[in-house]
Amino acid sequence: MTVRRNLVVVAIAGTALLTGCADGGPEAAVGTPTATPATSVTTTPSATPTPSATATATPTRTPTRKPSPVKQASPRPTKPRPKPHPKPAAARCSVPSGVSATQVVLVTSSGSSATVRACRRSGSHYVLELGPYSGHVGKNGVSASKREGDLRTPAGVFPLRGGFGANGNPGLATGSWLRVDAKDVWVDDSSSSLYNTHQRTPASGRWDSAEKLLNTPAYGYAQVIGYNEARTPGRGSAIFFHVDLGHGTAGCVSLPTGSLLRVMRWERAGAVMAIR
Repeated sequence: MTVRRNLVVVAIAGTALLTGCADGGPEAAVGTPTATPATSVTTTPSATPTPSATATATPTRTPTRKPSPVKQASPRPTKPRPKPHPKPAAARCSVPSGVSATQVVLVTSSGSSATVRACRRSGSHYVLELGPYSGHVGKNGVSASKREGDLRTPAGVFPLRGGFGANGNPGLATGSWLRVDAKDVWVDDSSSSLYNTHQRTPASGRWDSAEKLLNTPAYGYAQVIGYNEARTPGRGSAIFFHVDLGHGTAGCVSLPTGSLLRVMRWERAGAVMAIR
């Protein structure tokens, strides 16, 4: 019994010592303390915040439209190109036979009226280049037997010479051009040695009659027709191609100013006038 009690006392005493160590009282200093190793705390890094769903916007997909098939335009039927029309053949001029000049001013009369055409040689015939223009010839028509003062225009083929007038040269290229004044005349005195020539006054007994050349509007522009260049007395004189006055002439050929100037400018050296 005594032994058991001692064992119980010893057991209780041991328990008391163990209890005091747990409480950390002054008795804990008895004996050599065993150092408790420091617990190493490993810090777990904070989790990286997950970006919210709105941080990275998911692009909205636009439904892709399929391209519509391009309709190929149906080729238009090609119209055949019209064949170029051949240029109409130039009108021919009925120039008297035997004429060989390159240029012919053709005058066709009917009473005191006349139709004037400017014609050019083309091979074996003549073609129209200017006209037809309406004008006049002598008050008594055209005659192959022209006489001084008969108011007729001589028939035939005559060279076209130089020109004259109250105005300057309009562009006449055949012969010279004389700008006249009050002293310029054309002698029509059949008995004068100066018959059918241009002269200047005073006459001083050289002729008895002459036509004044400063005569407007008829002689504003005029050209000498080379008729009776042999100056045969009484066969006629002062036959000119001049500005039309709207009626028959004293024996000349006339055209309105515009038509007259076109013909004058068209002429070249060697041109002739055929009157019928």
